[in-house]
Amino acid sequence: MTENESVKFAVLVADGFQDSEYFLPKIEIEKLGVRTEIISRSRQPIEIYSFFSRIGLLDVQKTIDEADPDDYAGVLVPGGAKSPALLSESEEVLAFVRHLNRERKLVAPICRGTMLVAKSGIVKNRPVTGFHLGDQYPDLVVQPIVEEFGGIWIKDRPVVIDGNLISSRHPDDVPHFAGAIREWLIRARIPARR
Repeated sequence: MTENESVKFAVLVADGFQDSEYFLPKIEIEKLGVRTEIISRSRQPIEIYSFFSRIGLLDVQKTIDEADPDDYAGVLVPGGAKSPALLSESEEVLAFVRHLNRERKLVAPICRGTMLVAKSGIVKNRPVTGFHLGDQYPDLVVQPIVEEFGGIWIKDRPVVIDGNLISSRHPDDVPHFAGAIREWLIRARIPARR
């Protein structure tokens, strides 16, 4: 048992999440000795996507009903064409994100994950970014949803940090995103907690 084994980081995913937006930040989080835990709406294995192709399944460790937000240092919200949209239909998921934000724990969406975080209501009057390639995939952009919920849209930065909210645009920006999560956790002394 390592000293940080009790420190956990939630990952909210459903079918169709983007593989790199989960696995690469997970590596950075776990390098600090912080465990990640997969949370979804049900215990059924969920579909892993690489862009628009299904590449496998991921086991769910807890349902949203079983997960206590007080048990986590923060939450990672990967994007993907379907996952954030499916999760945002759940009031339990939205309440989970709101609870973490109220406690000033890290909320970290990337790409379309920002849509879920926006729908939780925590982006009001806060700078945020997310999937922005409207010329290629106009149906997937999240700017209108962010603005509907009062967020301040930033499109020209790979990562936007506003206190405990770290958002990023796209799989290409994952190195910036993962690094920002790592730095936030180090500054918050999360690895030092028992």
